[in-house]
Amino acid sequence: MKATEEPVEKRSQWNFELADDGWAWSVVHADGTTERSARRWPTLKECAADASSRGYVAWKAEDERRREQVLEVAKALKRGSETS
Repeated sequence: MKATEEPVEKRSQWNFELADDGWAWSVVHADGTTERSARRWPTLKECAADASSRGYVAWKAEDERRREQVLEVAKALKRGSETS
C-alpha cells in the first residue's frame, strides 16, 4: 500500500435505533451495500439477536469475558473431579 492511500475498511457499520414502534437495525457493509431490518422489535435484545443472525457481532466487555472463562474452568475442574 502506498503511503498516500487510505486503508480499506473491511468492517460493516451497524446502527440500532429506537422509534415509537420499537427497535430496528441497519447496516452499511464494507462494499457499500446497505440492509435494514424487515421489522421492529419491542426490545433491543431481540433486535440485536436478529442482527446477529445476519452478521452483527456484539463484543462482550472484558470483565464479562473473564467471568465466562472462570466459570468454564470451574465447570471443567468439577467434571474432572467427578470422573476421578
